[in-house]
Amino acid sequence: MPFHATVLYPNDDDTTFDMSYYLKTHMPLVMDSFKKHGLKRWEVLEYKPGADGAKPKFCVGATLIFDSPEQLGAALTSEDAKPVFGDIANFCNKAPVFLGGDLVGTS
Repeated sequence: MPFHATVLYPNDDDTTFDMSYYLKTHMPLVMDSFKKHGLKRWEVLEYKPGADGAKPKFCVGATLIFDSPEQLGAALTSEDAKPVFGDIANFCNKAPVFLGGDLVGTS
């Protein structure tokens, strides 16, 4: 089963996030940098208020799909990761939260 890395961007009152830059520049950089380490594909979600109208804790989430946690580790510890992490300040003023996990079910 694939290994999913999730990158979540906080939705604080003073958060700024440039979705256009993120999709047109940052995510292609991620793909170009991490494909050789096993990145298969990525998905981006823009979170909206819940059914109760509550503001979500995160504004954006990206899922990076690899075959294994070892591939993710290789990508994140490679020299290729430096420009990816260095680019964050170009689209968001908050540090992201990183999570990883194995896909254990799907329909």
